[in-house]
Amino acid sequence: MANNIDLSYLQEISGGDSSFIKEMLELYVNTTAQEASLFPALLSSGDINGIGNLAHKMKAPIQMLGANQLFETIRSLEQIGKNGQHTDEIEPLIEKVQTLVNSSIEEIHQILGTL
Repeated sequence: MANNIDLSYLQEISGGDSSFIKEMLELYVNTTAQEASLFPALLSSGDINGIGNLAHKMKAPIQMLGANQLFETIRSLEQIGKNGQHTDEIEPLIEKVQTLVNSSIEEIHQILGTL
């Protein structure tokens, strides 16, 4: 499995507290997948601004997790949502977000098994 997550930041801010890290990982699993699932409905309704707002909301937890590829993809969606340019790129970016979220969640489940 690809290594999508870098827990260095979480380890640093928690002082290596595995219960804090576990809590943050579980929070990510429980919220991010739900949030990512909202993108297709926003796209089908033409709510480009809503896509940008949702991407903005998702950005910080993704960055904290060190999921850099997912972070860059979310940041691109946020920018498109804000400026309304390159809207033809939204659908493939949403598909990429969903793929990356799913793989990050699989990776988190493996990490949680070691904590």
